[in-house]
Amino acid sequence: MTSSLTVSVIVCAYTDRRWGDTRDAVASLDAQTHRPAEVLLVIDTNPPLAERARAELRGVRVLENEQRRGLSGARNTGVENSCGDIVAFLDDDAQARPDWLERLLGPYADPDVVAVGGAARPQWPLGRDRPSWLPALDDHTDTGPLDWVLGCTYTGLPTQLAEVRNLMGCNMSFRRSVFDRIGGFTMGIGRLGTLPLGCEETELCIRARQLLPGTHILFEPAAVVSHRVTADRMSWSYLRRRSWAEGVSKAAIARLIGADDALSSERRYVTRILPAAFVRELGHVALGHASAAAGALALASAPLLSAAGYLSGMARHRRSRRDAATGPVSTGATFVGELDVRHRPTTLPARGPAGVVYHHAQVLLRDGRRTLDIVRLPVVDGVVDQSALAHSPAAPSSPGSRPWVPRVTVVVPTADRPDAVRKCVKFLLCSDYPKLDVIVVDNRPASPDAGALRELADGDARIRYIAEPRPGVSRARNTGLAAATGELVGFVDDDIEVDRWWLANLVAELVEDRIDCATSLVLPTRLDTPAQQTFEAMKGFGQGTRRQVFGPELAAVDPLYSFAPGRFGPGGCALWRRSSVQRLGGFDTLLGPGTPSRAGEDLELFLRLARSGGSVVYAPNGVAWHDHGAEWSELRDRLRAYGIGLSAMFLRHLGHKPGDSAMVAAMVARRLPGMLAPQSAPAPSGNSTSPPGRVGGKRLVLDEVLGLAAGPVALARSAWRAHRMTAVDTRPSAGGHP
Repeated sequence: MTSSLTVSVIVCAYTDRRWGDTRDAVASLDAQTHRPAEVLLVIDTNPPLAERARAELRGVRVLENEQRRGLSGARNTGVENSCGDIVAFLDDDAQARPDWLERLLGPYADPDVVAVGGAARPQWPLGRDRPSWLPALDDHTDTGPLDWVLGCTYTGLPTQLAEVRNLMGCNMSFRRSVFDRIGGFTMGIGRLGTLPLGCEETELCIRARQLLPGTHILFEPAAVVSHRVTADRMSWSYLRRRSWAEGVSKAAIARLIGADDALSSERRYVTRILPAAFVRELGHVALGHASAAAGALALASAPLLSAAGYLSGMARHRRSRRDAATGPVSTGATFVGELDVRHRPTTLPARGPAGVVYHHAQVLLRDGRRTLDIVRLPVVDGVVDQSALAHSPAAPSSPGSRPWVPRVTVVVPTADRPDAVRKCVKFLLCSDYPKLDVIVVDNRPASPDAGALRELADGDARIRYIAEPRPGVSRARNTGLAAATGELVGFVDDDIEVDRWWLANLVAELVEDRIDCATSLVLPTRLDTPAQQTFEAMKGFGQGTRRQVFGPELAAVDPLYSFAPGRFGPGGCALWRRSSVQRLGGFDTLLGPGTPSRAGEDLELFLRLARSGGSVVYAPNGVAWHDHGAEWSELRDRLRAYGIGLSAMFLRHLGHKPGDSAMVAAMVARRLPGMLAPQSAPAPSGNSTSPPGRVGGKRLVLDEVLGLAAGPVALARSAWRAHRMTAVDTRPSAGGHP
């Protein structure tokens, strides 16, 4: 049933000159017979336009392009921030007819249909008609063979529902699974501002057909939008520029996916559609219609200019390859990807930012919502070599489940990071779980960014905004805990992106009454830089793909297990029984980011839980992704913070349980040699990207050791700051370990 499908509609804009058109485009979406679940307006590198849109448009999520400048980056930003089962695209200068979405959704009743597009009819400027050089062969639909120049449906496209090679960018839709499985729009092609390049949607459609065999891309001419034609597009100069740019764009696609697929539809168009139209115009000239000569000239010029642009683009590419052969090549980056063994594509492209060349891939293997393995595979010519995956690994053990859908509240603490919060919350709300609410706790409510967070909460009834002016992530989490209504409470850092099954999988782990907390498999979103790779090797949040339970029964095997809470999984992406956290008194407000102690608050809570007889399950089926810092300065600062937090955490625990001093000393004696070993800090590859002052990996180890030494002083400063805060603020605490 297509009526149950949710739709996210993405509109991309870049200029104030089209503000009236953008407003009309958004208004047309409000009149749809099938209402979209959300409308996202993505502004490309124009902050004043974004502010105007936020102020004047209602019922629209306004985003700013988070990727490379251009239409491809803006569209990818919209996809990453959308939640619908279907993602539809409407140009900012187009208006959708009321039944547009309804018509687009109809073909999705066939599960093999992955994309559906519709027709675009030209909307001429007020008082202007179709120019003579742009002939129309179908007066009923106002369609001509050169209307692609205007971004509209052209002669030769199907007149009823039919399969096509690619869709038009102003009127198209895709299943979300397409982007999950093959990636988004390729950067470097597509429109950039007023440059009339294009074809990014063509490349995506062809890539989908190549990587998802057996699927269908359909054109539904009854799904109609009106595409505004501006006066400047009705000139000969625009025809020349647009035709040349079309050839350049086709050359870019041919380099990516091969000339046969890139030019398959164009061959039929050039050999059948254009000659017939050219002969028709010459016939009109012979009958005395002199104006038809302009149409004949345009029909002859457009393909020649496109061919010239194509040859120029290919020649430029060959020169670039010769130059690249003698220049430096990035060799250290590792592609991060994901494969479902039940629906594994034949090809997995390893695409990265400009200048990044992948030679290896770290791939998460899944069987639907279950995690199987993490494998390292070679990358050959930009494609992950899957030949080693002939036999899928056995599925790991997982707990039994019974019908249980408790209400869950997820707390997201943040400070001055509205863009990260929007993305984090978007992924949470896209999770496959019905009873969910999210509390965003603003730890700097006096910041100018607070308005963006309030706006986020105002746009969705499932989101609540709470201000917690007292600094510290522990206070923010405790404030969220006090306001939570769910039987289960999740704590997710604002730089985490959860998988769609993350919450449902962790809830299943807490069916067992003895389990107090479930932690996640958190993987890096990118491993492009040496700093990211080194962090993953030294302090990566993932604890492997084997499910583990840390509880009292483990004490018989390892009496010191409680004092290694880092093994339990990341506390910044965990699901707790609310009663368990409340019984423990919440997070210690002297620890964590926002305090001089800088870290350790989640480990300290795990330690208290373990010492009180509680249990934590590490659940690799609960998958999330973390954005590791790309720079060495970020890595070094994080390592110092971890060192400070670790020693402060142990000192804080001993302050309450001095009888555990012998066990803490034994654990330190066990772990310290490993921390100081050279292999604990792998040397990054490439001399030019080495951290300043590095001697092997020793500089990074030194950063962490210096942090450990600074922990006692940092804890004392945290205590003094808390004392002063208490003296000036007598409000009752929302929770927190004393």
